[in-house]
Amino acid sequence: MAKLDIVCGNIFDYLDNKDLIVNSTNKYMICGSGLCGAIYKMANKELLEDYCKKNYKENMRVNEIRYSPGFDLGIDILHIYSPKYYESNSPLLDLLNSYEKIFISAKDNGYKSIISVSIGTGVHGYKHNDIAKEIVKKLNELINIYDIDFTLVLPSEEIKKLYSV
Repeated sequence: MAKLDIVCGNIFDYLDNKDLIVNSTNKYMICGSGLCGAIYKMANKELLEDYCKKNYKENMRVNEIRYSPGFDLGIDILHIYSPKYYESNSPLLDLLNSYEKIFISAKDNGYKSIISVSIGTGVHGYKHNDIAKEIVKKLNELINIYDIDFTLVLPSEEIKKLYSV
């Protein structure tokens, strides 16, 4: 039986026993800001950017998923170009679709344990207050359908409370 863990702190402190980390990337698949930049730096920025340039020639589309090795991270990276709140006609639906695509792709590729932050928050414009309950509901549904463990890492106890429904 798969489980959903909701924790807070630094995502890199929770990588043990995970086989896939979600990177909400920019469409160019280069070292960006926030967690995207941190993942690139922890993985070995030069190796990861070189891999992405050699293997992916086109810019990413919204909700497209691509994979890369994690190099120094020790686990694979699922890159998703998540929707931006301010560019979407149905922002919550588009974001929920991101999570579903992550699970479908992870299952299709044999992954059993995913770790991620709350994608779409930060520079993509989604607010924790607006999405938390729906995200947790969707994640509980997805872990049961796809039998994949999911760890959601949030930045603080205060934000974690929003996701504890």
